Amino acid sequence: MDSFSRACQDFSLTISLKKTNVLGQGVEHPLAITINNYELEVVHEFTYLVSTITDSLSLDPEINRRIGRAASTFARLTKRVWENRKLTTHTKVAVYRACVFSTLLYGSETWRLYSRQERRLNAFHLRSLRRILDITWTDRVTNNEVLARAQIPSLFTLLQQRRLRWLGHVHCMSDGRIQKDLLYGELASGKRAQGQPHLRFKDVCKRDRKSLKTNVERWEDIASDRSHWRLELRRGLKRGEEKLRLAAEEKRTRRESSTKTTLEDSAFKCSR
Repeated sequence: MDSFSRACQDFSLTISLKKTNVLGQGVEHPLAITINNYELEVVHEFTYLVSTITDSLSLDPEINRRIGRAASTFARLTKRVWENRKLTTHTKVAVYRACVFSTLLYGSETWRLYSRQERRLNAFHLRSLRRILDITWTDRVTNNEVLARAQIPSLFTLLQQRRLRWLGHVHCMSDGRIQKDLLYGELASGKRAQGQPHLRFKDVCKRDRKSLKTNVERWEDIASDRSHWRLELRRGLKRGEEKLRLAAEEKRTRRESSTKTTLEDSAFKCSR
């Protein structure tokens, strides 16, 4: 680092020591790196290009930051957009997708999300739509009905759309690009640690392709033709969204039937 600092000085460049931090991944002991006898601060997470990088490879800090910024953007538009009765629902949803939704899912094309993290994002998505449509919990409106009124798919489908679009885009890149090398590259030596391994981007994309019932084995041949790949994604996302809505309806029906059975079998009944 001292040599790098001297090289920067030769080009009249100065390294900001207070803004430079050290973050280590997969190290047993914290790293001690100095520049001109100044020891850099060791941090557990670092924000670079609006994205949060952690030493534990967890996306939870990034998701917390995305939800917080999206909620702040949503709150700023309350009086001007959401409570404005002169605007139609279609216009409000368009503003939501352009301002709030883009803030929430910034950089989500490369996220390797677990199910619990996707549920957190979907909960914020539905909560925002209920606020836009002026639907409260006392109205007893289902999530499927909320999505139908807003004419927008669930966040699970939108995440799959972004990831698979990016996957096809990377596949069509020329060889030697950093994105393509990271997608298809493998380590020459070493092995993964014992226990459940971390979820990889390849694993998430494979899960998406299976859930959308696309051709898992021939996806590269399909992605080589951009128009064919877009058509395949459009059909698969439509099937996947319908599958999610049917699953939600079946779950709600089972829950209501079990509650009804419990009430009928009770020995204590109200006379009114």
